[in-house]
Amino acid sequence: MELQHIANIIQGNIPTRIETTIGLSVETITMQELNYIANVSDDLPVEKYITVQGDKIGTYSLTKKYDVVVGLSSGKAIVIESKRADKLILSNLAIIRIKDISEVDPYYLCWYINNNTAALKQLKKLKQATTAVSIIPLSMLKSFEVTLLPIEKQRTIGKISELKRQRDRLTHSIETKKTDILTQQLMKIYEKELQNGDKRV
Repeated sequence: MELQHIANIIQGNIPTRIETTIGLSVETITMQELNYIANVSDDLPVEKYITVQGDKIGTYSLTKKYDVVVGLSSGKAIVIESKRADKLILSNLAIIRIKDISEVDPYYLCWYINNNTAALKQLKKLKQATTAVSIIPLSMLKSFEVTLLPIEKQRTIGKISELKRQRDRLTHSIETKKTDILTQQLMKIYEKELQNGDKRV
């Protein structure tokens, strides 16, 4: 089934068209945050805010709980939970807003995009080369084929995949912390030896 039949596809906002010098400061969902949550990168995301006209906030692309947000250059997806709702989406991302979550589980859809081999191959085919970066055109994202299982099976896969994502995120964070500690310890040993004058040139 084509994605556009089960969800509304919403383009992110182009910053130069909505940003102002005076107005309402709104937090955005960044590509860095998406990559961190999707376990593509271990770099902690930095909060980013942009100032927009407060009276036009309702016309901008903002997240809602259970939206699936996709990076148009990476093809990776995350599910928006309550604490990340009402955040601004910029033009390098798109919102997949499921029409009926009693028929389509957002975590299943996220898993399908991120981990299904056939889906990954399809997304690669959807990418369109530009001078700077390969992006997935919104028109082609709408025609992305999704295989829907019975909703209970979707929810089972969705729950397991989300638990796996959380476990992987925790494992990555622990390993990164261990590496940082070991690096610091090695540097301390090195600096101590330099101070003791025990060095050869």
